[in-house]
Amino acid sequence: MLIVGVVGSPRKNGLTNRLVREALAGAESAGAEVKIVYLIDYDIRPWTPEHPKAPEELNEIMRKADGYIIGAPVYYLDINGLTKDFLDTVDLGDSNGKPGFGITIAGGTGKGLVLAIKSIYYFFFCKSIRALEPLPVSRFNFEPALKKANELGRKLVEEAKERRPFKSLEERIRYFNNIKYLDRDMVDEILLLAEQLIQSSPKQEYREEAMSYYRKAKELISRGEKNKAITYAVKAYELLYY
Repeated sequence: MLIVGVVGSPRKNGLTNRLVREALAGAESAGAEVKIVYLIDYDIRPWTPEHPKAPEELNEIMRKADGYIIGAPVYYLDINGLTKDFLDTVDLGDSNGKPGFGITIAGGTGKGLVLAIKSIYYFFFCKSIRALEPLPVSRFNFEPALKKANELGRKLVEEAKERRPFKSLEERIRYFNNIKYLDRDMVDEILLLAEQLIQSSPKQEYREEAMSYYRKAKELISRGEKNKAITYAVKAYELLYY
């Protein structure tokens, strides 16, 4: 069994690499053969009629994979262009039912960690990949995320032991409709970041105040008043970030 981990960052020794490597370590500990791919090593171009596919060497690696891990940094609330060009042009062959999961890492403010993961999962949907839970990461939850990456790597191997192709579009839509984070919007994302900061921010003297704003935002959302919740979600986030 071969599990391929894709590093979409142009930096080989950055945070994306660490996360993908940890996920592959989990897969290897579960008995899989693993291979890491750095997209920066390949001549990946945007899709055009003249260049509709990624380099064949890369396509061959991906076609042989029994499971996929795709990691990408976040640029402007989405995955970076190199990863997107790869998703637009890679030839997976018959990937129906193969398992995979995506990792996004948002540095700086952390914003985009959830919004960007959707791009990878839309790709999984289109390729009929049986996606596991996503791993959206910021610098605020990086250490716990490494542990989660390892767990997901091991789970990926278990899922790859028995390939389960989707039999219909309806089945595929139902499956993806229940994947965690895919229904989250900007408000949900700011609340998630506030939650991470409540646990990890060095500005703990503001923790209780931030918690009160966080709880108020959650209460408003539960009452269907999401627009009102924005004020409190942002306050909770900014109190601990800035």
